[in-house]
Amino acid sequence: MGVDRSIIIGVVAVVLIVIAGIVGYYEGSRAVQPKTVTLTQTIRETITLTPTSGGSTPQYPASSQVATQTASATYSVTIVLPRNIGVIGGGATFVNPQMQAWIQRFMDLYKDYSIVINYQSIGSGAGEAKLIDGALDFAVTDVPISRTGFEKLKSRNIPFVQIPIVAGAVSIVYNLPEWDENRCGPLRLSGEVIADIYLGKIIKWNEPAIAQLQKDICRNLLPDKEIIGIHRADGSGTTYLFTAFLSIVNSDWNNKVGYGYTVEWPRDNIGYGIGAKGNEGVSATVKNTPYSIGYVEYGYAIQLGLKMAAIRNRDGNYVLPNTTTVLSALKYVTGIHLPKPDEYWGEYIFHILYREGSETYPIVGTPIMTLRLDVDPNKLQLIKGFLLWILTEGQKEENLVPGFLPLPKEFTERFIPIVESITK
Repeated sequence: MGVDRSIIIGVVAVVLIVIAGIVGYYEGSRAVQPKTVTLTQTIRETITLTPTSGGSTPQYPASSQVATQTASATYSVTIVLPRNIGVIGGGATFVNPQMQAWIQRFMDLYKDYSIVINYQSIGSGAGEAKLIDGALDFAVTDVPISRTGFEKLKSRNIPFVQIPIVAGAVSIVYNLPEWDENRCGPLRLSGEVIADIYLGKIIKWNEPAIAQLQKDICRNLLPDKEIIGIHRADGSGTTYLFTAFLSIVNSDWNNKVGYGYTVEWPRDNIGYGIGAKGNEGVSATVKNTPYSIGYVEYGYAIQLGLKMAAIRNRDGNYVLPNTTTVLSALKYVTGIHLPKPDEYWGEYIFHILYREGSETYPIVGTPIMTLRLDVDPNKLQLIKGFLLWILTEGQKEENLVPGFLPLPKEFTERFIPIVESITK
C-alpha cells in the first residue's frame, strides 16, 4: 500500500520550515551578539624648537628641528553591531576625505556584518538641514550646529548629540605663477589683508598692503594682475570658519559681512570673485585659475599640491598649517568649559580661532558629528559603534588622511563615555 504523495510533500514542507526556523534563530541570535573590541588611541605630543626671528623676517623651523614623543592610552569598549543594516550621513566637504577613509576601513574590518555606511559630501549647511528634516541619520559639520538649527531641533523635540571627531585647518591657497617659493618662501598674508581682498579694497597682487608683508628682495615679484577671489558657492562650514576668522581680525569685515555658512561676497560685485561648490570645487578652481586666491581644508591643498600662504598669527609670526601649528591652537580649547553634547555650542570655535602662541596657526577647527537619537535602534547602534571606533582607532596616525590630526586626549576622554551611554 503506497503512501499518499500529498502526505510526503506535507512532511517535507514541515521539515524545511523547521530547518529554516532553526537557521533563522541562530542567524538572528548572531546578529545581536556584542562585538567586543579593545580599541587603542594614540595620543601624540609634538615638541618643536622655537623658530628664530631675524629682524622683521620670521624664519620657519626646518623639519629636522621637530621632535615628536608618542604615548598610548588604551580604552576597552564594546561594540554591538547589527547585521545587514545601512546608514546615510552627509555634510562637510572639509572632512570628506577623512570620512571616506574611515568608512572604508571600518566596513572592511566588520565586513562579516554586511553593514553599509554612506557619506555624502554636500556641505555643512545642507548636512545640517537634511539631518533636521530626517533625510540623514547623521551629519558632519565643520562647526557646531547653528543657532537656527539648534532651535529647530529643540522646537521639534528631536533628541541629538554632537561630538568632535578630528582636527583640521583652513589653508589659504593661491595661484601666482611669478612667485618663486624657493627664493621667497610661501606668500605671506595677514587676516586683515585677506579680508580687504575679499571686501574689494585690494584689487591687484602688487598693491602695497600685500607687498609690504613680503621679503624686501621679493616684493617686485608680485605681478600687476587683478586678484581673483575664489569662495564657496554652497552653505559651508569651511566658509563659517574662514569668515569667523576674518570677523575677528578685521572690524570692517565684521560690520559689513560677518560670518556664517553663507555670506555676501563684496568682491563678486566688482567682477573679481568666483563661487565654487565644495572644497573640491574651490581647490580645482584655484588650481586652474592663474592669479587666484581661495580657502580650503588643509588636506585638499596637500592632495592637489596647491601653494599655501603663511598667515600672520596673533603673535605676529607667519605660519603654515601643519601638525605643530594646528596642535598649538588646540591646546587652548582643552581648558575651557565645553557645553553638553545636546546644548548650543555657538561660541566654541572662537576658543580655537586666532589664538596666541608663536607657532599657532590661526584658522583651526574640529569637525563635529551630530546624530539623531530617534532613528531606528539598529541604525543608531551602527552609528554608535562607528563613532566609538573613530574616537579610538580612528585617531591613530595610520587611520588619518594627510592634513588631519588626532583630537586632544581631553576630548576623547570626555566624549567616549557619552557615546557609550547612547541607547543604554
